Amino acid sequence: MFVRQLALAGVVATCVPVMAQSSVTIYGRVDLGLFHQNSGSTPTNGGISPAGPAANMWQVRQGSAGRIGFRGIEDLGGGLEAGFQMEHRFDADTGLAHNPFWEARSFVYAGAPKQWGTVYAGREYIPAFWVALKADPWGLDTVATPGPRHLLANYGVPVSGIRSDNTIGLRSAIWNGFSSNVAWSAGEGTRSNTTGVNLEYTLGPLYVGTAFDSTTSQQKMWMAAASYDFGVVRTALLYARSKVNNVESSNVSLTARIPVSTHLVKLAVSRLNPEGPGNTNTKLSAGYEHFLSKRTSLLANIGSAKQPKLTRTTMFDLSIKHNF
Repeated sequence: MFVRQLALAGVVATCVPVMAQSSVTIYGRVDLGLFHQNSGSTPTNGGISPAGPAANMWQVRQGSAGRIGFRGIEDLGGGLEAGFQMEHRFDADTGLAHNPFWEARSFVYAGAPKQWGTVYAGREYIPAFWVALKADPWGLDTVATPGPRHLLANYGVPVSGIRSDNTIGLRSAIWNGFSSNVAWSAGEGTRSNTTGVNLEYTLGPLYVGTAFDSTTSQQKMWMAAASYDFGVVRTALLYARSKVNNVESSNVSLTARIPVSTHLVKLAVSRLNPEGPGNTNTKLSAGYEHFLSKRTSLLANIGSAKQPKLTRTTMFDLSIKHNF
């Protein structure tokens, strides 16, 4: 018995240094409340049917998608590390899982993040997403977000939208405020190959970013964004151009975040202009968030979009959001 206990103690002692350099974090979000959308026919992000009209309706639904994720990091020594991230999305009001199951992210990486960067492989956001995210006070969530329709000027990776499957990418370290992300996705089957790159610069309150993404199905998009945090307000301006199904589109978005103690006001105007007459889509957005704690907040958001010859689509939601 003593020998077996001694052997077990030896195994545990051997494992301790390894375990001390590894960590796995579980995180997630539940965001639920009251939602209303009128019967407007102007297409918009955040509503029941982004592609067309919806009946005048009230619902209990999520302000932003429910999620649970796992993030792991292992310190390999000498500035090297390896890790992974997997994030599942679900509808908290019904318990229904999104498909694919790991819809948000599922990738593994290795490298030296503070020295030269990391190489990753799997399902991940396209590089342009990170530039768009810096310009959106809502983080591409809720009915108020300009959303990919405006921010990416109608561009999206076929099937997977702002994410790409079967991806190999390189995230650089931050050098004097500069960083970049380059990614390539294999088509594998009926999907197109995609290529994306971004370049970002941050210096104190200033942020500037640009990105390009394209597919072998002749779709492409370019964007540039800049923001400045004045303390009392953080403003951002984004411009994007795309060519999708031989239709060229452009978008301009102006946004603002106004923090006041435990309160946050969010404002945006986005103007999407696909080529051709009568296609301009203008969305006005406003939001308010009150932080009850670092993890829990109350939200109220409204988004209203109008396109010539179509009726105005207006949506609002009231929700409580908890991050864990």
